[in-house]
Formats: sequence, structure tokens, C-alpha cells
Amino acid sequence: MKKTMYYCVNLNKKTKSFIKRCNHNDGYNLRSTASSGSKIYDSKRAVYEYLLTHYGKNDDIMPYEFKQKDALNFTERLSNLCTKYAIDKNRVLDLGCSVGGSSFHLTKSFKEVIGIDFSKHFIDAANNMKNNKQMDYEILKQGQIYTKRIAKVPDNIDTSKVFFEVGDACNLRTTLGKFDMILCSNLLCRLPSPIKFLNSIKDFLTPKGTIILISPYSWLEEYTHVSEWIGAKDNIDSFTELNRIMNSNKLVLTHQEDIAFLIREHERKFQYGVSDVTIWSKK
Repeated sequence: MKKTMYYCVNLNKKTKSFIKRCNHNDGYNLRSTASSGSKIYDSKRAVYEYLLTHYGKNDDIMPYEFKQKDALNFTERLSNLCTKYAIDKNRVLDLGCSVGGSSFHLTKSFKEVIGIDFSKHFIDAANNMKNNKQMDYEILKQGQIYTKRIAKVPDNIDTSKVFFEVGDACNLRTTLGKFDMILCSNLLCRLPSPIKFLNSIKDFLTPKGTIILISPYSWLEEYTHVSEWIGAKDNIDSFTELNRIMNSNKLVLTHQEDIAFLIREHERKFQYGVSDVTIWSKK
């Protein structure tokens, strides 16, 4: 199991005075300096992020050994995890499926794939990919300069096995049925009621079913009220609280690992994340 380290920092009077001159009300809850807006830089979080960048130890700045390109092919790697840890491979539910990449890969191992996302735009794009096997899009080079690209479903994918629909992970329709595998990728910390979700998702599992939860635990109040966060407060990390909730629902951890992912913003800026992969089965 992973160990989470906690650090207590003693600030001298000069440092405390300087921090007070920052936008103190925002504290740590203001978004990272990776976000946009000038107010970002008038916060404690910005000061601490840049102190770390300028003076921090390498192991504090990057505690993982992944290389940049290890974060590529994320959707296919998710599919491979599902294939590896599923006991039966009849039906799989891809919750927070976005534009369908993992759902299509899952058809190589499962007989039926259901992809659900809260965003109608994402589901429209996923269905477009299913029906036409490709879709035009643009990638940002810089500023207002874009380059045209074509997204294509791989030739070895049987798109007739996948079905996409708009849905709310916290209020799934009861007629969905049962699944041998449920994949929830980078979903948990974007839900308004993650506790409700965790307490209900087991109802959609077959007796030998497996749940894969993947999350960077990037909690933000614009998505989830602090009272609904899974840990990440009161010196309790997210995995510790997640483990408690899952155990209370008679789900046991069978495997845990890190997985890297990359989202390109433009040709010189990328979101690089490392999510916690936890795999659960019924006791």
C-alpha cells in the first residue's frame, strides 16, 4: 500500500506577514497557477507552487518515475486493465466515457459495452465516431492557430458492440442491468455527490463483478462541495477514506497502482497527471 506523508511547516513572522498580503481568503482553494486568470498569482497557493518550482527538491516536484511518453495511449491502457482484472467478460460499463476511446477498445474483450457521460457534446461525438468511424477536429498550435486532424476508430473495432448515452453517474437508470466490469476513469473528483455514487455503484455489479476507480483526487469546489470530498481534508488522504467507504459497502481492494495521463492544451503546454488506480471486488 502507498504511504502518504504529512508535513508541518513553521512559518516565521516575516513569512506570515507576506502571506497575509496575498489574497488570503482564497487560501489553498484557489485553482493552481496552471489555470488562467491574473488573480491566480495573488494567492498562497501560487506562492507555494513557485517556491517549490524554484527551490524545491526534485523528488518533491516530481515524485514519480514515469517518462512523458508513458502517459500516452491512456484509453487503450485503461481497456487493458479491465481485460486483465475482469473475471467474466460479458458486459462492461464505461462511466465518464467522454468521447468513447476506452469504450471502443473494450469491445475487443467484452461482448457488450455501455458508455455513459454527463456531457451531451461528448456523447454526440462518441456516437459520431461509432456511426461514421471518423470525425474531423482541430488541435491548437498557439493563440488562434489550429491544425486540422481526423480522429479514426481502429479497423479492428466492432462498433456494433458499443452503445453510448447521456447519464448522471450519481443517478444511473435502474434498467441498466448488471455488469462484469465497471470502469470509472478520472470521474470521482468531478462528481457533485461522490459519496452517493460510491454507495450505489455496487448495485450494478454481477456477483463476480469488478470496479476500477481511477482518480488523481483533484478536488475542486466548482465540481464538488468540500463536505462531499472523499478525504483530502483533516489530514485524511483520499485513498484512506475511499478504502473505508468501499469496505463499508462490502467491496475489497484487490489491486492498486499509479497510471499517468496527458492532455495537450497546445504545442508547448500539457496537463500531465498521475491517477491512483484502485480495483475492487465483492467480498
